[in-house]
Amino acid sequence: MDITKEIERQALELQKKLDLLRDNNLQELVSKKAELETQLADIEAQISNTCKRLGISTAGVSSPVRTERRTRMGGDVIRTKITEVLKATPQGISQIDITKQTGVSYASVINFLKDNQDLIRTEGDRKSKLVFLK
Repeated sequence: MDITKEIERQALELQKKLDLLRDNNLQELVSKKAELETQLADIEAQISNTCKRLGISTAGVSSPVRTERRTRMGGDVIRTKITEVLKATPQGISQIDITKQTGVSYASVINFLKDNQDLIRTEGDRKSKLVFLK
């Protein structure tokens, strides 16, 4: 292979890449995307306000995928929510029902119950296990 032909080929490839970079409108597309996202946020706020005025839920209205991070509950919040549910159910409650009523994840409920055995008592095994407040 002739070295001059290889150099010419590489020079042509580099020229093509430079042409693509010059013709690239990436900044324009990014700014357009930002504009559209703000417009979308405004429209979502209008939808939410309209639904509130009409007294309907926005659950049926499609919403975009969440991009922000989930918030985490602190230990004190988890403790408060679980103890309130346990106080309200003196006949006992299952771990899954605790999760449903508090909004605390199932894993967090399990960890709380393991770490706070001095506050709670359990009866039954596995799926029939009920949790009580001491």
